[in-house]
Amino acid sequence: MKKRKDSFWGIHCDIHVKPEFGVLGANLKEDEIREVLRLLKPDYVQIDCKGHFGWASYPSELGNGAPEFACDPLEVFRRITKEEGVALYLHYSGVWDSKYCSEHPEERVVNADGSVEPRMEREDLALVDATRTNGRYVDDLLIPQLMELAGKYGCDGVWVDGECWAIRPDFHPDTLKAFQEETGYDLRGQIPASPGDVYYQEYREYIRELFRRYMRHYVDVVHEKYPDFQITSNWMYSDMVPEKVTVNLDFLSGDLDGVNSLNGGRFAGRAIVQQGLPWDLMAWGDRGFWKGHLDMTHKHPVQLMQEAAVVISLGGGFQEIVSQRPDLSWDIPRLKELVPLMEFVRAREAYCFKGKFIHQAAVLLSTHDKYLEGGDLLGRGNADSKMGVTSLLCDIGQSVEIVSEHTLTGNCNQYQMIVVPEIQNELAKETIEELLEYAEEGGNLVLLGTKTCKVFSEFGAPYKVGVVRDEILPVRRMCHVNGLNDQRYFTLNDQQYGCVFAPSEIQAAHGEVIANTCYTKVSTKHPLAVMMDFGKGKIVAVGADFGTFYRKEPQYLHRTLMRVIVDKLYTPKAKLESATGLLELVCLEKNGRLMLQMINANGSHDNINSWTNDHIPPVLDIKLSVACDTKPKKILLQPGNKEIDFEYQDKRAYLEIDRIDIHNVLEFV
Repeated sequence: MKKRKDSFWGIHCDIHVKPEFGVLGANLKEDEIREVLRLLKPDYVQIDCKGHFGWASYPSELGNGAPEFACDPLEVFRRITKEEGVALYLHYSGVWDSKYCSEHPEERVVNADGSVEPRMEREDLALVDATRTNGRYVDDLLIPQLMELAGKYGCDGVWVDGECWAIRPDFHPDTLKAFQEETGYDLRGQIPASPGDVYYQEYREYIRELFRRYMRHYVDVVHEKYPDFQITSNWMYSDMVPEKVTVNLDFLSGDLDGVNSLNGGRFAGRAIVQQGLPWDLMAWGDRGFWKGHLDMTHKHPVQLMQEAAVVISLGGGFQEIVSQRPDLSWDIPRLKELVPLMEFVRAREAYCFKGKFIHQAAVLLSTHDKYLEGGDLLGRGNADSKMGVTSLLCDIGQSVEIVSEHTLTGNCNQYQMIVVPEIQNELAKETIEELLEYAEEGGNLVLLGTKTCKVFSEFGAPYKVGVVRDEILPVRRMCHVNGLNDQRYFTLNDQQYGCVFAPSEIQAAHGEVIANTCYTKVSTKHPLAVMMDFGKGKIVAVGADFGTFYRKEPQYLHRTLMRVIVDKLYTPKAKLESATGLLELVCLEKNGRLMLQMINANGSHDNINSWTNDHIPPVLDIKLSVACDTKPKKILLQPGNKEIDFEYQDKRAYLEIDRIDIHNVLEFV
């Protein structure tokens, strides 16, 4: 059986067992399980083990098994998967365990008001019953149960859910006391629960550190006895936790938002890639909304293929989820519908899996800025500016990566362009200075948003950020983005006008104005985007948060503006000269060859009113140029080994492709 680091394609099935599900395992049919494994040929499957409600879906010796079993479902699945040569992983809810919390209320997280009732930390989730990460839970239940799964059942690993995004600030007296003893801070009897409270941010970071210790503890203890038992924690070291890896996880993973998986996959995948560990992402086979209840409908295979494409094109693995039935049996008809998806990803495995990015452009996802946010301690709050910029660059054909301070520091010169989206709070002084030094030494730095531009101006960037003042102030129109109501136009050439909200004026003594802003098409225009020389390099300052705008209400002129900016700064290795439709490009290197990933980004994936798609309009009439030090022997369109005609001049290969339906790869031989 393959290790997770060598696994490309997987199936995930879980159900979060409850007592009202009745007798578990009564309808398990061994021949059906074998049929699915042989039909879908997964490298691994993940099945239910213990969900958020805390009930184990097998007769555990730890006493938290569901009330009724017709057989031992886990024994059945382990035996069959082993015979079929398929690895078996378990879905296990970690921090979130409602049953344990109910039976041990003293081990629940304590709220600021002294209560221990579960709280809804995110509006799209049920009440989160969070255990105390410095309490007894990890030794009482978590570690012993993982030992049981590894030892008694011989499972290959565990996918621990309900972890980083489920932790909450714990104001238990023991935790408050330990914080003061370890840090030397004196809370003077005050609870640091609100942003204005003394040591508020320090306490939030302490709770994060308790979570890291909790993870290091259970991972290391289990690994010591069962070194081949592979462990991950859902979304750890992803965009939700963009920090240096300090826990000995075997691989990284996460399940994408079911509503906008394409853009979610682009963003999350790029954030995980920077960590350097084996990784995969899971897409939901259904699309819907989590608002107190679950409304979902099946996605069409082409929609699933498109979501898979944005993941595998980054070099990672991919898994698809089809929920188990309440009796733990598999939804066989639904699983059989995944055959086209399996064939799609398997056909591309050789041209993308474990491929490595060829560095070109990068977007900064600042850990420092993120951890100063309110709301979730670890999660995806306030990510719109970063997600929007990532999608915007992808949609204009830029092969872009995501970096955070721990992967950017000392490595700026590897990138030809670094983009800093609008910050929410602040960047560290050292980060700002390093980015300015990068530009001064010849790099291209793009700054987006009023706050970002102001911060860099204060540290020596050659411009000032001013307030736009107009002679004529018409009735202000309402914006749907972040409740802003300061709508204006932005123009690229006094002929093409887009919409922008709450912009600032970039005041530079020397610089090229790329875009202006104005209240009306005949009123005074003010510089919105300005390119300036800075030492050997360039800085482009844009006085509006185009990332959030593109995430919420995308306009084609957003793409036009960003394309103009990039074209003025550098020529990427693979340049999309023209195309009809949105084509994402990713430059991967594998086995010493350029594997240029081409992903069709058309469709209504970001439209909350369009749940499913059975047709993705193809990208047509594609013209590309690709930098090559020597003339390629041939260029092959994969899968299929179709040789592509090209012209080679000035160390660039020029070629045309009629259409890309979902995803293809250009292999340069």
